[in-house]
Amino acid sequence: MTTSETHPHSPSPETKERILASALAIFGEKGYHNATMAEIAEDANVGKGTLYWYFSSKEDLFSGMIEQGIQTLNGKLQSILGDHSLTFSQLLVEFNREYLHYFYDHRQLARLFLSNHSGLSSKFHDRMFQWHTDFVKVNNDIIQRGLKTGLFRPDLEVDWVATAFTGIISAFGNRQFLGDNQEQIEAEALFIYNLMVDGIGIKDEGDKSL
Repeated sequence: MTTSETHPHSPSPETKERILASALAIFGEKGYHNATMAEIAEDANVGKGTLYWYFSSKEDLFSGMIEQGIQTLNGKLQSILGDHSLTFSQLLVEFNREYLHYFYDHRQLARLFLSNHSGLSSKFHDRMFQWHTDFVKVNNDIIQRGLKTGLFRPDLEVDWVATAFTGIISAFGNRQFLGDNQEQIEAEALFIYNLMVDGIGIKDEGDKSL
């Protein structure tokens, strides 16, 4: 049974979290196109009016659910990037490891994103493009840091390498949410590191110690 239609005077983080958790459950069970806002409201124990107060449409709710996941991942990655106790080599491996663990731990969310984004509005796809662009920028910063440490060759086309790194780590993230590959995360994180260093590193120079 849902609660009354009284709207909150100010946003409640707890209510929003409950709505997003219910959205993940209902979208996961029925898919985006078959799920209804009424079902999500009932699962979250809020009135439909309250649900629409937080999210203006089903697409807005779906987008908010995906964006919350991306923000959570970004927070974890930024924490690693801000850890000055790590050498650059350690940081790169830990970055890879955290990214892969996140996609394994949030397989349902990743699968929903992959299988349901077609048919959504251009506004949603614009947000998808912005999320991708932001991640490439993060990886661009990583490559710049590798150059400063002397681990990477100074003649690199940084934007190209950042794009390539984004593609590589995203592909391995896909492996984690499409299959049950948790036991391979450590090996895959090291493989991505070695691929980057062997492909663009200066042989026998720079800090390669883990």
